[in-house]
Parts: sequence; structure tokens; C-alpha cells
Amino acid sequence: MAIKLLSAKQFATKLKATIQASGRLGFTADTATALGLESGKFARFAQDDENGSLYLIINSERSEDAFEIRVSSGYYYVPTKVMFDTLGYDYENGNVMFDLVRQPSLDDDLQGQVYFMKQRPIKNKEKKNDLIVP
Repeated sequence: MAIKLLSAKQFATKLKATIQASGRLGFTADTATALGLESGKFARFAQDDENGSLYLIINSERSEDAFEIRVSSGYYYVPTKVMFDTLGYDYENGNVMFDLVRQPSLDDDLQGQVYFMKQRPIKNKEKKNDLIVP
């Protein structure tokens, strides 16, 4: 039997990304740090044919299949509007958020650091109807 000690540090940061109203995929500061995002890094995406699940792949190699990771005022994002439009994500009518779950077993096959993009269910706030007095 092999026992591996788990570190609280490893589980301290919740990795997440959000499709902004502009269609960009943005990362929190903690997530950007944990993923090692910087100028010169690239993001590719993969989709599971069976269930439509998305995967984010971070690497340092420019290719025609990769999006350049951009930074503006310390905020990291990927210009993914056309991709999310094509995939049918409705980000204009509410936040679409993903928890990123590291998938090291796929790194070699997909040639980069692979993260499963687990979409968060977003509960819409109920709109209060205006009271109409006859």
C-alpha cells in the first residue's frame, strides 16, 4: 500500500473562469497565478464528442489552433467570442462560469496542462413583479 500525504496548499485555490458579456474567457487573479498565465502563453480547447464537455489546454506553443492569452491591466483573458457563439453558450443573458479541474492524465495526449471546464449551474434571481393596483 502506498500512502500519499495531501497538502492543504494544493486545495486552497478554487480555479475558475467566466465567459464575460464580451465573449472573452476571463480568469480570476488566483486562477491566472495557479495556471501560470503570462504573455507568450496560449490556450487551446478540446470538446468531448460524446457529452460535449470542454477542456482548456494551456501551453507555450503558438499554433493555428491556439488562442493567444492576453493581459489588460493585470487581467488575463482569451478572445473566445466566436468559439462560444458557435458552441451555443448564452453568455449575453447571464454569467457562464466554469470550475477548472486539473486533468494531468491528459497532458501528454493534448500537449499541455489540461483542465476540465465544469460548468457551474447559475441560479437566476427571481424577478419581482411590480404590484399593479386597480
